[in-house]
Amino acid sequence: MRVTTSVVGGAVAAVLLAGTIGIVRSTDSSAAACHDAAPTAGSGHPHHGRHHPGMRPRFVVGESCNRLELVHPSASTYVPDIAGASARDRSMARELLHGVNAFCRSTSAEALARTWWPGSTNPDNPTHLFNPEPRSRGLHPANPRAALVYDGELRGVMFTGMPLPPLGSIPRAHIHHGDEAVEMLHVYCYENLKDAFTPNRQIGVMADVKALRLGIRPAVMNLDPTGLRAVRATARAYAGPELAPVTPVGSVGAPGPDPVLQAMRTEIRRSLMLLTEDELRSLKVSMRSA
Repeated sequence: MRVTTSVVGGAVAAVLLAGTIGIVRSTDSSAAACHDAAPTAGSGHPHHGRHHPGMRPRFVVGESCNRLELVHPSASTYVPDIAGASARDRSMARELLHGVNAFCRSTSAEALARTWWPGSTNPDNPTHLFNPEPRSRGLHPANPRAALVYDGELRGVMFTGMPLPPLGSIPRAHIHHGDEAVEMLHVYCYENLKDAFTPNRQIGVMADVKALRLGIRPAVMNLDPTGLRAVRATARAYAGPELAPVTPVGSVGAPGPDPVLQAMRTEIRRSLMLLTEDELRSLKVSMRSA
């Protein structure tokens, strides 16, 4: 599901910021929490999680008792166990996600790009837009450290802290080698707790989209000419001008696949990379009826 966006207003931001201060205040750290995370934690420095001798640890435990992954979110394999989390941890995660989704609904990547700074990795097409507000560090959904932008749309936020406040067992922050003092947490604009807090989008928010694409691609071969034209029309309507028409290559009646039908199949397959999850599901339904 895609969260819709509009330009954020100052009043909305003020309300969200006031409401989310309670998130930070309500998550007091305790020695017991650190002991649950790793037996050696609690001295104010990161501690390595359990691992086999000679292997790089999967995480460290920070001074706020948070488990901190040692890999970038795109390489993470962590998927939160929502059912296994405590009621308190689920409530904390829901409150944080509620604030994140409110921010995502009330602003847009286009609006943020006018005043926020693009990340240095790819400034022409940034995945991170950084908040110029110096007080943006911490766990404030109305004032995150950075916005996460994918395909030109606001898809999540990043929080940073030195350290971050205690997060509970569901969110999993990370640190970068060489900058271990800064804890970073990605939260995605999604209603589902499990997907919103899975750092790797490919196994979280994108998992259903990938499955839909993989299911639709081979099924295109089963459509007859009438069905192909109907499904292509649906794909074009969803994708808009981003989907360029495919010109048939070859002569009708020549050996091999019909070039007209083949061009329609190619166009439908290309559209799959442009459609949202809801649009892909609708396209799949139209294929069944065709």
